[in-house]
Amino acid sequence: ADRTHANTVYNHWGQSIDAYEQSVQVSAFSSKFDAFLAGNYTMTPTEMAGYNLFNGKGNCNSCHLDARSTTLTPNQTDTGNQPGGAPVFTCFGSANEGLPLNPRDAFYYQTTPDPFDFTPNPLGFGGQFQVSSARNVAMAPPQCPTTEAPGPYFQKEFFHNGYIKSLKQLVHFYNTRDTGFAHNVTSGHCPEGTIEKVNCWPRPEVRNNLDMTTGNLGLTDEEENQIVAFLQTLSDGFTRPYPNRDTFTGTCMSGGSASTQGNEFLIPTPPLPPCAPEVCGVRPTPTPHIR
Repeated sequence: ADRTHANTVYNHWGQSIDAYEQSVQVSAFSSKFDAFLAGNYTMTPTEMAGYNLFNGKGNCNSCHLDARSTTLTPNQTDTGNQPGGAPVFTCFGSANEGLPLNPRDAFYYQTTPDPFDFTPNPLGFGGQFQVSSARNVAMAPPQCPTTEAPGPYFQKEFFHNGYIKSLKQLVHFYNTRDTGFAHNVTSGHCPEGTIEKVNCWPRPEVRNNLDMTTGNLGLTDEEENQIVAFLQTLSDGFTRPYPNRDTFTGTCMSGGSASTQGNEFLIPTPPLPPCAPEVCGVRPTPTPHIR
């Protein structure tokens, strides 16, 4: 009887979360992009260029599904079948994008038992994390209307460990991770004459099972900015503004550039506990480049 009661409570809890996630407060589908799909918004030339790069040269929609096929070369034609419903911009899969380790993340140091004999990080990260939706990646309160410096901007942290601080850096990382900007160093130790996150990417946190579908995309600086502009069309609240959108009481940040945003808080990566062989002792088997 107790087990039946517990299962019932657990099921109701899951159903409540499911209902909330389907609500207009969470899944509003009220962005500029949704208005564009409905024929009620005309993208700017920059936004449209980014939209076309998203499923083309940028190869973004191979994971962040946007209801179109991926067309990597200009002469390719999208012959895929568009699914019903609004695109959710995720494949619900997992991938290791080769992010550098963020030494400000306390999780890396939690490799010994706490007073309750719980070890948060007994093995180290496995390198794969679920592909997040690109929807609302640029959402910010109206007081700080962008995530990008010089702002005033709302400081976000991107990817699983918060290493990336702006959408510009995010796209630049996907674009140049495997170019001459890659250096066999940890964060805070880029060679003299280089700038971290601009022309120096520290080595991946986990080198095994790297996703090689990105890393050397050949995008220009302008094309990177165009993809950022498109990502900014995915924020909900355009056609139906959120009633509580003005409740942010924090402080906006300003100054600098999106390319180096957050670099003033970089610290040299200290010596870390060794990575367990179950994680780092496995032969690297990166997926092949898409050609």
